[in-house]
Amino acid sequence: MAYGPVFAGLVLLWPLLAVLGTLGFAPLLGLTGIAALLLARPRMPPTLYAIFAIAFIGWAAISEAWSPTSSQLVSGNLLEGNFAIGARSLIIVLTAVFATLTIAGAMRSQLGPRTKQWIYAILILQGALVFISALVARPVLSLIYGDDPLQVVNGVQNISRNMNTFAVALPILAAAFGARGDRLGLLAASGLVLMTLFAALMMDNHSAVFAICGMIAAILLIRLLPQTGYRWLFGLIAGHIAAAPLMVSLFIRLMTGLDSILPPSFRSRFWSWEVVMNRIGEAPYTGHGLMATRTWRETFAEYPAWAQQLPDMWKDYPVVPGHPHNMALQMWAETGFVGAMLAAFAITVIGFRLPRPSELRSEIRFAIAGMTGAAFSIFNFSYSVWNEAFWSGLALSVAMLILLNRTAKPAVQE
Repeated sequence: MAYGPVFAGLVLLWPLLAVLGTLGFAPLLGLTGIAALLLARPRMPPTLYAIFAIAFIGWAAISEAWSPTSSQLVSGNLLEGNFAIGARSLIIVLTAVFATLTIAGAMRSQLGPRTKQWIYAILILQGALVFISALVARPVLSLIYGDDPLQVVNGVQNISRNMNTFAVALPILAAAFGARGDRLGLLAASGLVLMTLFAALMMDNHSAVFAICGMIAAILLIRLLPQTGYRWLFGLIAGHIAAAPLMVSLFIRLMTGLDSILPPSFRSRFWSWEVVMNRIGEAPYTGHGLMATRTWRETFAEYPAWAQQLPDMWKDYPVVPGHPHNMALQMWAETGFVGAMLAAFAITVIGFRLPRPSELRSEIRFAIAGMTGAAFSIFNFSYSVWNEAFWSGLALSVAMLILLNRTAKPAVQE
């Protein structure tokens, strides 16, 4: 059995898992990784960028040893139904292993022309569900959860996570439509992007809005630099990670004059970043350890100058709400200079190992750029750097794109 069709069959679950909040992406990645190991048999040794990525994951896992959140590896009993993985490092390592297997398996497989259409159909269905969910979110959530504000917030977050995931996969569809080159294809690509943007604005999902902006910026970069665009794109991302404390500090200064018009959630994010940057200086080389930012629970009541600029309800809210919502800063805070440099080296090597944009078909060339720009935008504003659902969705999207690039030509009929 070829791995490509099996992968395509498994990702038929993608739209359903996305609507349910994307938490099922990690188990789905596990299934695709196991299938790749059995059917595609990825080659060894891994590539150079994979070696750097593995080194980063290994260092992050080791850092749990000095983290204030360090806990036992597993707890409970399977037979009693209370089994749990206590060590966050194990979840991170497993996610990385399955992502590596899935992507490596895609590189050794192909899709048939008909199976290729499954991928596009799956993403079109997800896009339709994203748009519909934004239209009917408020009455449906009220019907399901009633007047419980906490439950309604959870429902909104599920919809937002679905949007973020689709924003990362959106370039695959938009580039495929745009690659037709005719007026209908360009209208379809533009309409798809505008509908996604409209849905994000209806849900006040700024992360998805930024993702679309990042997608467009990256595609424009590749159009301007058809020979070296990927090297510049991935090099800029790597440089941002390597110099994240400086880059974020400069960004905050540039935004200072806009404080009065920014919503409280945005202003609170900037202050969260300031607190994290101050903590980075306490352990600049090795970091505070995996998930350490979760223990930084100072509230706005301890920062009166900031609290007076926010509604009273924010006083008991932690300045760093579990993580800084900036993956680069979290890397620096928890894994230090060592972790940040390993991640930056891995991303740099990817940019140099990819084919030149001009050597790829247009729908693949621009999809790679758009997906990178969208993922990097979300990287800077949303999830924890250890969020397995986000990375699982990204790994599955990358595998989809690889297989679309490796679609087998239809057999010639004699």
